[in-house]
Amino acid sequence: MPRTPAADERAEAHGPLKVSRRVVLVADLARGWTDIVKALQLDGIEFDLLPMRAVPADVVACVKRADVVVIVDLSTDPADGMTMVSTCRRLARSTPVIVVAANPSMDLVRNIRQSGAFYLALDPVSVEEMRSAVQSAFGCLERQRASASTVRARRRVLIVDDDPDFVASTTALLASHGYDVSTAASGKEGLDKLLADHPDLVLLDIMMEDDWAGYAVNQAVKFSEKFACVRHIPILMVSSITVDPATRFKMAGEVDMITPNAYLTKPLDIRRFLSEIDVLLGEPRDEDAAGGV
Repeated sequence: MPRTPAADERAEAHGPLKVSRRVVLVADLARGWTDIVKALQLDGIEFDLLPMRAVPADVVACVKRADVVVIVDLSTDPADGMTMVSTCRRLARSTPVIVVAANPSMDLVRNIRQSGAFYLALDPVSVEEMRSAVQSAFGCLERQRASASTVRARRRVLIVDDDPDFVASTTALLASHGYDVSTAASGKEGLDKLLADHPDLVLLDIMMEDDWAGYAVNQAVKFSEKFACVRHIPILMVSSITVDPATRFKMAGEVDMITPNAYLTKPLDIRRFLSEIDVLLGEPRDEDAAGGV
């Protein structure tokens, strides 16, 4: 969709944009997206409008441009919409995906959160809510680009764990495999560093300043609006507790709040540990490793 004259006037008033800002909207366009599209165009944002019948490859082709945010409306067909979300997250991990859903079930909300979606909006979504979500997503992209300009080749892992021996050995292991590693010794410190550094992956212990610290970190990242900009970052929870949260608290009504993207137990099997990181980061590894931490 071409930019409107009003959008050009708004852009000139604020000076030229450093990069092209676009939104890929996958929706049933008869459902009332007109006001949102017009409002964002006034902010100088361009749109690629794709119907719900579009295939994931159509979206991935659009996100090759700089500074792109994807909005997927699940209201018409939740199953196809989630396929679109999952494909975007797998093939374009740095692209924020905003999901709009009407009366979603708990299972659907869990799937959306676990997919690493940047933001979940409940239909009907207001113009102001969508404008805020989109601008926040573009802000996240700017921070990612600024960070990538200094460390472009190495993926970054944040270890949140209060066991100095585990932290030291795991840091050495990850560094030997080409990762940049930062550390935090408590859940609070971990959340602060997560917002400041935007790592590619969080390695998270459970029992730190208290027995529930890791669960609280996971809940904050996956559900608190304060951490919406880092919600897409996968969390690999590692603990001496032998039962994963989904099993340990399966009778709890909101178990998804404390369920990470993946869970491993200590001592670590290095081969499985590195393989799990590769899966979460979408980077297949060829070399083998053996041993434990």
